[in-house]
Amino acid sequence: MKLNTILTLFFAMAILFASTNDGPVTVVSTGTVPFVVSFNTADGAGEDGVNDLNEASGNFADVEDDDYDRPTDDTTTNYFIMDNILQCIDFDANHAVVVSLTKSSWVLPGTYNTSLPVDATLRKNTGGTDVNQFFVKVNVTDSGYSSVDDNEGLVAQSSFGTNYTGLSEAQTTILLGGSSSHGVEDGQFDVDARVIFDWLLDIPGDYTVNLTLTVVEG
Repeated sequence: MKLNTILTLFFAMAILFASTNDGPVTVVSTGTVPFVVSFNTADGAGEDGVNDLNEASGNFADVEDDDYDRPTDDTTTNYFIMDNILQCIDFDANHAVVVSLTKSSWVLPGTYNTSLPVDATLRKNTGGTDVNQFFVKVNVTDSGYSSVDDNEGLVAQSSFGTNYTGLSEAQTTILLGGSSSHGVEDGQFDVDARVIFDWLLDIPGDYTVNLTLTVVEG
């Protein structure tokens, strides 16, 4: 009788102190983080709901006599000014980036003379490539990596950071930033533009040209 009582008590205690935990449980999260860049949230949505890129289109209706007669400044003579045609106040990327500009061909007045025997670089092209009509200069005001090394943040390429440089219809790199091991944050830059005007060629009428900003992973 005593033995039965002792055995019953033993089993009862074993059940009482036995573990009821089904763990441990491990949750594995994995995946490839994509290249992410933020500089133009025009819809005002998301965590960064502010439009970080301001565009100021040039208005050729504002062209006046001074624009045909401006003295040489930097690399340009006789030009229409379009300051801050692009102004980025917050550029973020999680890896190396390449920032490029592309100028379109021109839409010109129907009687624009494309064969006048003057210096061909003074002519605007509707389909060819001109590099002496639309000039830009890039000013980096914050590299986005200044707390560590400005040279690894946004850096103007070629002569774009020091001189007005002509754009062709080919996509042209104006900025590089970041590296294989880091991105850029809170970078800031602006683009000033100048369009050449010539008394002999640039007659009254409708002129249109597009400027496209492209950002890809470096």
